[in-house]
Order: sequence, then C-alpha cells, then structure tokens
Amino acid sequence: MTATAHALVGGAIAYSVQNPALGISLSFLSHPLLDFIPHWDFAWGWRKKTKFKLFCEASLDLTAGIVLSYALFGQFMNPYYFLACLFGSVVWDLMEIPYWFFNWRFFPFSFLHNIQHHIQGKAKLPWGVLTQVVTVGVIILLLQNFHTV
Repeated sequence: MTATAHALVGGAIAYSVQNPALGISLSFLSHPLLDFIPHWDFAWGWRKKTKFKLFCEASLDLTAGIVLSYALFGQFMNPYYFLACLFGSVVWDLMEIPYWFFNWRFFPFSFLHNIQHHIQGKAKLPWGVLTQVVTVGVIILLLQNFHTV
C-alpha cells in the first residue's frame, strides 16, 4: 500500500484506540496485513527509477499521508501518541530506505526487504488504487465505532 494509506490507518487507530501500547502495536501490525491486500504502490519498479525520482515520489506520498491523517485525526488528540502510531504504521517501509538508496544488502535491511517483497499483493492501476481507497475507508468506518480505554 502507499504510505498515504498506511498513515491514514495509523491515524485512525490512534484516534480510536485510547491505550497507547495497544494503539502503537496495532499500527505496527496493520502494515503487513494491509500489504497482503492487492494494491498499487509508488515503489514498484524502484530499480528502474532514478533515486531522485523514487525519493520525490516516496516523500510526496508520505507527506500526503501525514497531512491527511493529521487533518482527519491528529488535531483531536495527543500529538506524541498520534505521531507514534503514524511511525508504527510506516516504519516497515522506512526500514527499506537503506536497501533502496544506499544498497545496504545485509541484515536487517535485506531481511525486511525480502519480507516486504513477498507479502505484497499487487494490482495494476486503477484497480490497485481502488482497493486501497475501499480498504482504508472501511477500516476508518469500523474504527469510528470502536473506542477502547
């Protein structure tokens, strides 16, 4: 999934789950679960892109996710908890940065890249974007009615 999708789910979890230990854990676990769903992603074909283009696309994607998530959820809650959940939801992708940009092909970066590569459910445009919109929308709607202590 795109970083935007992961960030929106992380923000929705932070907003709905009041217990930080549970919310951060759920945000972290949401990433691989969401990646199983067939989707499209900016990072696909990263070997064929220049590092500058990959950096720009990834930065724009992450920035959009943070801004949208903050607009929907972050302004109504503790900013540290909100940011911790956002970080938990995107850290899987952040840990691939050394593999992509610095060619660090050793543990833990190669291991994390291999996991990420094998769990990706791929779908072409436009269906891969549609699956993300529907998945994130359903998760947000479900979490609106779920509040823990």
